[in-house]
Amino acid sequence: MATFVLVHGSWGGGWVWDRLRPLLESAGHTVLTPTLTGLAERHELSSPDVGLGVHAREVAQLLESEGVEDAILVGHSYGGMVITGVAALAPDRVGQVVYADAFAPVTGESAFTMLPWLEKAFAESPGPAEWEVAALDPGLLGADDAGAAWLASRMTPMPRLTHEEPLGPGSEEALAGKAVTYIYCADQALFTDIAASAEKRGFRVVALRDVTHVGLLTSPHVLERELLNLV
Repeated sequence: MATFVLVHGSWGGGWVWDRLRPLLESAGHTVLTPTLTGLAERHELSSPDVGLGVHAREVAQLLESEGVEDAILVGHSYGGMVITGVAALAPDRVGQVVYADAFAPVTGESAFTMLPWLEKAFAESPGPAEWEVAALDPGLLGADDAGAAWLASRMTPMPRLTHEEPLGPGSEEALAGKAVTYIYCADQALFTDIAASAEKRGFRVVALRDVTHVGLLTSPHVLERELLNLV
């Protein structure tokens, strides 16, 4: 059986996988859903110094502490930045990498450089501290009313550095020897350009129809199917 390590995106926490996790576990797999520093139940740890590097290191450390040797790393949205960093830091503990409508950076890229409009959106969403960004309305990312209410009730501000900090070196070499899948929501334009870039890099690309960016979380059966197909 496989070990899935699911990494959440902006403003989320391990809780965003509450609907997907039992589906994978019922199929017999181990599922780890860490909450990144500064978010959700770890929001009290938010600070100006919490960025992409901190998040990548802590997930890599989780793989080591849990003794995971062949992880299927899954990153949604900002989580794609994180899992790319993890692959560089702990290549021997990663078997597959899966981007779920997510950032798929190369060395030197940040979330802001990959989606420049996002920096403007962040600037217009001040959080409770000067280094934090308040959550965007999940309805803008394709959630229906019920899904938007579920997400909005638990989303927390996040440190701006997470999206400003560029990816460090080593990921291209680490990913070159692994199975990498890029799943994107083809009915939205959010990550279409990144999906095209992923295809040029030789990643397996899967275009999903009739599901939105946050629909992958609120109605997870489509993502469940794609993940189980990898095992």
